Order: sequence, then structure tokens, then C-alpha cells
Amino acid sequence: MLVLELAVQGVRGFSPSARIALKPGYTVLKSPTDIPAPLAGLSLALLFPDGRGGDAAFLSPGAKVGRAGFSLQAADGNVFRLVRDLGGQGTLHKLDRASNQFQVLTQDSGEMMQVLRAAGLPARTTFEQLFTVAVGQLPSRRPKQPARPPEPGGKAPGYKGATSSVARVQSAFDQYADLASDTGPSVEKLATLERELATAREVSEIQFRMDGVQADVFKQESRLRAYEELKGKLAAAREELQKAPTPQNLGLPDDIVERVRRAGDEKKRRDDALARLAQEKAAAGLAAEALPPVPPLWKDSRFLAAVVVGFGLLVAGGVLEGMGRFLALLAIPAFTFGGLLALRFIEELQYRSREAAKGDVFETRQRKIEDEYAMGASIVQTALDKVEANTPDEFFTVMARRGELQPAVAQLELEFADFESDPEMASMADTVARLKAEQEELNQRLLGLSGGYAREVRDIERDIARMKEALAGKNPTAVSGEGFAPVPTGPEATFEDPCPAPMRLACEIFSADLPTLWGVMRDRCVQYLVALTDKRYHAIDLDAAGRATVHAPGRTVPAGELPAKDLDLLYLALRLTLAEKAGAQTKLPVLIEDAFGGVIDTPKQALFARMLKHIGTLTQVVHVIGSSQTPPQADTLLAV
Repeated sequence: MLVLELAVQGVRGFSPSARIALKPGYTVLKSPTDIPAPLAGLSLALLFPDGRGGDAAFLSPGAKVGRAGFSLQAADGNVFRLVRDLGGQGTLHKLDRASNQFQVLTQDSGEMMQVLRAAGLPARTTFEQLFTVAVGQLPSRRPKQPARPPEPGGKAPGYKGATSSVARVQSAFDQYADLASDTGPSVEKLATLERELATAREVSEIQFRMDGVQADVFKQESRLRAYEELKGKLAAAREELQKAPTPQNLGLPDDIVERVRRAGDEKKRRDDALARLAQEKAAAGLAAEALPPVPPLWKDSRFLAAVVVGFGLLVAGGVLEGMGRFLALLAIPAFTFGGLLALRFIEELQYRSREAAKGDVFETRQRKIEDEYAMGASIVQTALDKVEANTPDEFFTVMARRGELQPAVAQLELEFADFESDPEMASMADTVARLKAEQEELNQRLLGLSGGYAREVRDIERDIARMKEALAGKNPTAVSGEGFAPVPTGPEATFEDPCPAPMRLACEIFSADLPTLWGVMRDRCVQYLVALTDKRYHAIDLDAAGRATVHAPGRTVPAGELPAKDLDLLYLALRLTLAEKAGAQTKLPVLIEDAFGGVIDTPKQALFARMLKHIGTLTQVVHVIGSSQTPPQADTLLAV
């Protein structure tokens, strides 16, 4: 889990308003005041709220309201934003990758911690004692405890019983002889300084080479990651391009896009054609509605009357005699009138037939217009349904996706071809393995040289110059007081051993028992202690309960009986070792509030920063310093 952004407003120790983007690696934040900004405490208050508004303690003096927030990236890539009003309510957001917007998850403190714990955040005690370092955590700031009673046999508390090994006795004798020779300038001490100078130069050269190898490893691994990321992007882009809809894979006509684009014009063209057809129909004299059918002739009363009268007169003329016979002639007009009515009926039928024929022609033309439009509209609707589009604009967007993807895929293929054409890519993995092997070899060489750290070459050269002056009699006091100062081991009260608590938490993280874990950590912790104490101590032992015992030349001292400054340095050495080991595994950020001016000597401040920069190659390190402190060499330097 990495810290991507820190935003504060009205928070004690920070500028009135600040928003800082943080990166992986070693980042130094410079506070506006001499006292470093309380980043560690603020992070604990935000990530692990007490539910009682305890974070109001970080409110800037005189400010009525304050607000602080973190943006965090979990190991699975999810990004969270936690924003809290100091003394008030907080909100946890999660980045929605689809919309690239933060969505509110919860405003409940308990649910916030559950979500963050699921994302990789450890428990509060673990985060506080392993991943935050502040001056208030130093063991010298805690009250002393009553002194341990003398051991049976009258041995001093700091004395370790004699061993049965002749080699150990001879070694102790040699150490005491060396101590006796250190009381003043001597040729032997000068030779020792010259050997130390040679060792320091060798350490410096190895460290310089290691820095170069680390830079090469980072560069090659970055290139490998870029290659793999590009390969993944290209595969995803090709798959997306293959899935992009086309008229062929949708089973549609090749000109379907143009048909959808013309759909509106086709509807207008159909309406215009129907309007013209209606005008032609009106010009042809066809009624808008169909004519009623012609009544049958036998239902015409006039025709029936004419026929009946004609037949009656004809029958009467045939029956009567004399002048009555002439009545038959009167049947002619009756039959003539009936015939005229029949001819008129026939004409009506012919007229209706002609009108129906004309209407059929117009009906056929109208059906043809509507059928042609319906066929085109059906194809268009099928196309919309297949791409699940509701409007033509949505259809165009979907169908244009392939055209948009093709240039992107072509560009990715060009970039991938450049990678593939690089002859170094074929052996990149072997190169990284070789560089890492060289880095490990250099690291082992450093482990064999003064615990991996050495004093600055210029400091040793100054000591040699002063020693030579003292031996020549030019400056007899040049090296006075620089001999070995015995560590007092019998104080009236002792400090609490700071090692058991963090070691127990580390055992939980690494799922290992304490002896096994300490076997892995011992050498590195000794390196840090030797470097920070300027070789006043050269070994550390932990018992089964995690209590520490340090070894000085000729003496073995329990941690609780160390002087306050040396105990703090032991604690810092252990914390740096845990941060290095745990940070590399969990990828959690290490937050450091640097107010160790009274603990770490000024010449060692640069060395301390160098240690933090090394840890920054394994996990994110955020180092807060005061405004009066000289910023160390870091990957990023920001003002808060």
C-alpha cells in the first residue's frame, strides 16, 4: 500500500493549506517550522480513528476547522481516498476505474478500518511500532525502571561469566591490550587508523559500484516491466479490435452504416412519394373513399314497373279483339323504358369497373412505396438491435470503434516491434539476473567490511593527520579524549528494553518464531548499530523473550542498562532493520518524523539519510524534517 497524495488544511505543523503528490522511493518533506510536521501521528489518527474526535489534537492553533486526507493505493491496484474533518466525520472513497471518479464507500469509522484492513493495512499497533518512527517512540523518553539486583556470586550486572574457550580468553586479553594502547597517540593506533582508511575507501568504492549496479538493475527491470506492460496492452488492444463490430461479423450489408445514416432521408422520401401519389389520385378524379356498389337492376322499381306494364299490355293486346289489339303496341314504350334503365345499369357497372381499375393502380403503387421503405427500415432496426443501440448516433459510435482502435493497435505494434528489434531484449532477463548476482556479491563484501558501513574517508584522514601531529610532538592534545570510553553498566535505574515489543509484531508479520527471525535480521541490525554508534558496539544478542544484549569491547551490556543515547541508537538500528525487512515484504510506507538531532550526531546525519534511501529502494519512505535541517539527498524533496 503506497501513499499517493497527502492533503492538509489547518493542520498543526504544516502549511495552512498543502496538497502533495508522493511517489515511491525516498521522499523528504520539509516542514515550515523547526519541529517536523507530525506526519506519523496524523496518519495514525486518520487511518485508525478512535471514534471520539481525538484527531482534533492536530488542529492548527487559531484554526477553527481543519481537514486532512490520504490517497492510498493498495497492492491490488485499487485506489482509496480517506478524508477527515479534524474532530469530526470522515469519508472513505474508492476510485471507479470505469468513470475515473471517486465513489463514496462509507462514513462509518469501523467500516473504514475494515475496508482498509482488507486492502492490506495492518493493525494499528503493528503500523505504529513497525512503520512509523518518531522521537516520542525512543526508549529514552520512557521512565526508568528500578535497577536489576546483582547476580549471585557478586558479579556486576553488566559482567558476563567467563567462557571455557581458550580462544575467547585470549581474545579478551587482546581487546584489553588494545584498550590500554588507546589511552594516547601510538604507532599502533596510527596503523589501525590507516587500515580503517583503506577499509573505508574500499567500502566507498564498493558502495559506489553497488549504487551503479542498483541503478542498472532498476533501469533494466523498468525496461522489462515496460516490455511486459506493452505486450499486455498490445494483446488487449488486439483482442478488443477483434471484438469490435463490423458489418461482416454482424451479418449485415456492407453499406449498413450508410443505410443507417440515410434512414431519416428515406422516411422523408417515402412521405413525399405518398403525398405525390395522393395528388395524382385527386387529379385523376378518384374519390378519397371507395364508391358504393351499384344496386342490382332487379331491385329498381322503375325497371320492374316497366317490364310488368309492358307484359300486361302485350297480354291485353293478345286477348282483346278489334281495337283492343292495338294495346299491344303500347308495350313498346314500356319495354323501351325498361331497356333504357338496363343500359344505364350496364354503364354504371362499366364506370365502377374503370374507377376500381384506376384505384388498384394507385393502391399497388402505394403498397410498393411502403414495402420498399419497410424493408430498408427493418434492416436498419436489425442493425441497431445487434449492437444494442437505441439511436443512430449510438450505432455510429459503436461501428466507429474499430476505426479508432486500428491506429492505436498499429502504434502499439510499432512500439513492440522496436522492443523486439532491440538485441538487448533477448538477454535482458539474464542481464538482470547477472546484475542482481553482482549486487548480492557486493553486498556480501560490504558485510565483511566493517559491518557494511564505514566512517567518512575525510574524517579518518583528519584523525590520521591529528595522530601524526601528536606523534611528532606538534600537538600532544590532538587526540586526547578519543580513546575508548567504557560504558557504565551499573546505574541506579535502568530503561525498559525496547526490543521485545517490535520483535513480537515482526514475528506475526513474517509468521516465524523469534530465534528464526532474529537469525535472519541479526547481521543487518548489527551493521546499522555499528555504523550509528561509530563502532562502540559490535554485536547484538536476543534471548527467547526478545530482550537485547549488546557487546562492547570487553563488555556485555543488557539493553536496559545502556546510556540513553546508545539505547536510542540500538532502537533505531532495530527499527531500520524491521522497516527494511517488513517494508520489502508488505510494501507498506515507512513514515519518519526526524527530530533525532540529540541522538544521531551531525556527522552521522548523512549516513542516516543514506540508510533511509536504501530502504526507499525496497518500499516507500517518507522522511519529515524541520525547516532548519539540511535536506539530505533524496529521490524527491517537497515542502509541506
